[in-house]
Amino acid sequence: MERTSDSHPPAGRRSDPDTHTDGFDLSAVSESGLTQDYRSIVRGERSAELAEGVEANVILIAHPEGKRLGVRHRLSPHEALDIGRSTSLRVSLPEVLSVSRKHARLVHRGDSVTLEDLGSTNGTYVNGRLVTAPEVLRSGDRFQVGAVHFKFLHERDVEHAYYEAIYHLVTRDGLTDIYNKRKYQEEAERELARARRHGRPLALILIDLDEFKEINDSCGHLCGDFVLKRVATVIRERLRPEQLFARIGGDEFVILTPETDLEGATVLAQKIRALVAEVDLSYMDQEVAVTCSIGVAEVAPAMTDPDDLFRAADQALYVSKHAGGDRVTVPGEASDG
Repeated sequence: MERTSDSHPPAGRRSDPDTHTDGFDLSAVSESGLTQDYRSIVRGERSAELAEGVEANVILIAHPEGKRLGVRHRLSPHEALDIGRSTSLRVSLPEVLSVSRKHARLVHRGDSVTLEDLGSTNGTYVNGRLVTAPEVLRSGDRFQVGAVHFKFLHERDVEHAYYEAIYHLVTRDGLTDIYNKRKYQEEAERELARARRHGRPLALILIDLDEFKEINDSCGHLCGDFVLKRVATVIRERLRPEQLFARIGGDEFVILTPETDLEGATVLAQKIRALVAEVDLSYMDQEVAVTCSIGVAEVAPAMTDPDDLFRAADQALYVSKHAGGDRVTVPGEASDG
C-alpha cells in the first residue's frame, strides 16, 4: 500500500518580478468568500474570450513532489509564458523529469490566451485531451505539462478569482479533482457528530489499488497518474451527491456514506470493486489491468472519533490486501470477492 503525506502550500505572500508568482495564506480563504463570478466558473459558465487588457493567471495545482502548490504565474496582454525544465524559462521546473526542456507556451493575444505544445516528449493536455494545435483556454480550464498540473484563470476581479481558486485547491486533490484528505477529515467529524446525535447510520469505504507501485515502476508515473484519474472518475460517477469521495494517499481513496449501514455500504463496495476491475485502462500503447482491495466499516456505539471509524475500515482493508486483493472485507469477516 503506497501512502503519501499531505503537502500544504507555503504561508504568506511573496512576489518575484521575474516570474510574477505569488504564494498564499490558507487563512485568507473561506467558503463564504466565494464570489458569484467564481461560482459561475465551477458551474461551467465560462467564456473563452477575455475583455481587452484583462490579465490572465496560471496556478500550479499538482506537482509530483508536492512543491510550489498555489504558486501563481501572471500573464499580461500580448505576453508569452514558456514552461519547461530549462532554467531560462519563466516557469522553470528542472526537478520534474517528465517535463521537456521547452515543453509548452501560453500566449496572451489580448482577447484570448492560447496554449501550444513545443514538441515535448510527453505531450501537453487540456482537461485530459492531448493538445495537437494551439488551443484557446477558458477560465477554469486545467492543463497538464508532464506530471505538473495547472489551472488557468482570467477574471476582471482577478484577486478574488485567485483566492477562490486557492480555496478549491485546498479542498480538492490536484490530480484527480475529487476531494482531498483535508476535506474528508472535516466532513468525517461533522457526519460522525450528526450520526451520534440523531442515532443515524454512517459507514466508511476505504479503497486501495492493488500492486499500484508495480504500475508506476513498469509503466511510468504518467501512466500511474492516468490510472488514478480514470479510476477516480469511474467511482465518482457511481456515487450519490451526499456520498463524499476523497483521495487521501497515493493510491488510497475513501467514501463516506451518511445514512448507510454496513450492509448497504458493502453492496456499494462490491459494485465499485467490480467497476474498477472492468474499467478500460489503455494508456498509449500499454494495456494496464487494475484491481482494488476494499475495507468497509460502520459507526459503532463505542466510536467517539472519526479515527475510530477509519481504523476499523483500515483493519478490514488490511485483510483484503493480505488475502490476495480484489475483494471486499468487513470487520470480522471477508467476502468471497
